[in-house]
Amino acid sequence: MAEYSSHFEKVLNFTSIYQELINCHLVDFITNKLWDKCIPEKLKSELESINMIDDIWTGSNMSSELSNFIQLTRSLSLESCPAVIHVDDLPKLLPQFLNKEQSIKSKLIHQKFELMNSKKSYEIRVLGKLIAEIALCTGSLVIDAGAGKAYLSTYLSEHFDIPVLAIDSSQVCHKGAVNRQEKIQRRKQSLTKVRYIVQELTDTTDYNSMVNTNYPDWCLNRNLILTGLHTCGMLVHSTIRAFLCSEDINLLFIVPCCYHLVEESLSGSWNFSKNARMLAQQSIERSKHNKHLSPSLFYRAVLQVVLHSMGHYNTKVGRGGPLDNFADYAKWALSKIGMDNKQIPSVDMLQQIYENHIHFEPKLRLFQMLRIHISSVVEAAIMLDRIIFLQNSIQCSKVMVVRLFDPTLSPRCYAIIAVK
Repeated sequence: MAEYSSHFEKVLNFTSIYQELINCHLVDFITNKLWDKCIPEKLKSELESINMIDDIWTGSNMSSELSNFIQLTRSLSLESCPAVIHVDDLPKLLPQFLNKEQSIKSKLIHQKFELMNSKKSYEIRVLGKLIAEIALCTGSLVIDAGAGKAYLSTYLSEHFDIPVLAIDSSQVCHKGAVNRQEKIQRRKQSLTKVRYIVQELTDTTDYNSMVNTNYPDWCLNRNLILTGLHTCGMLVHSTIRAFLCSEDINLLFIVPCCYHLVEESLSGSWNFSKNARMLAQQSIERSKHNKHLSPSLFYRAVLQVVLHSMGHYNTKVGRGGPLDNFADYAKWALSKIGMDNKQIPSVDMLQQIYENHIHFEPKLRLFQMLRIHISSVVEAAIMLDRIIFLQNSIQCSKVMVVRLFDPTLSPRCYAIIAVK
């Protein structure tokens, strides 16, 4: 467990050194002179000598300063943390939960997935297999916190006859989950052990009371599992605190997401801006695979120059808009924020502004690639903060981060497991 703390300290040290690069926003790249402001002088000088932008992804022809920077960010990612567990190693570390006979394991592998896209099917197959094995091994009821349309809940109930309490704050998601369940039941003429609840989940949510209300015959005896697939934002903190407070929830198994909605550190160790938390949402694996940045990133940075020249600051434009050329994008954006057509600069003027700033484009691309490399470090800070908080509690006998999914298929690939 000390390895998590050691890695966390190194991550926090890095984020304090590069906080300007972490906390900035690309829309201000030109107007706030971020290239000069956020990058150390020696690294900036070497970046300006790079001939091929692909070098920063492939690792070829990299300068020593850039190579050191990239190697450092990799070493501080969760992937490089020696304490992070691969999903295949879980049975060795949790033998009391994942040590069932082969007949149950074979039952879990080849199942059909209905009314799900390929990404969701993959995630349910991986997480569902583990939760099912643990629940069957321990005779537990599963609580699916932030269940959404209850894909995981339905899967566990339909295929393994596991009782599941599916809770979500959204009435729309609740209705979708019920409708989906009804379609499956009509097709298969089967019953379900899922109970759906619409309720906001907080730090003090009484899960025991919910179980007693919806499963009156269930005998509570440290036999509850609290789980969530891509548990969103602050809900992660609520589930962690509720887990620690509830005597009968014996195991926590959540896959966090939406770092940008996390407004506080559980351990009090970091204070990231929203820009930094948004950065943590980036996927370096997908960026390496695609090797492409949308032209909208640079268009938006040049648009900021136009907006400032017209006296508009802190303007939100949002996504969308034509990307064939800057003039069309700018006219769309200025109309979207409510600017009168007579105030919008001409196409020629907009095009001239774009050409006057086109030399910033390769620098912006390199700048964003640096930030994408940093994204995995910020993600590590947010995730390890939760692990340290759980470790510092006296209730947990085991706490771990598990690499659950292939990050190219599911970028939010890490799970948190805690056992009392």
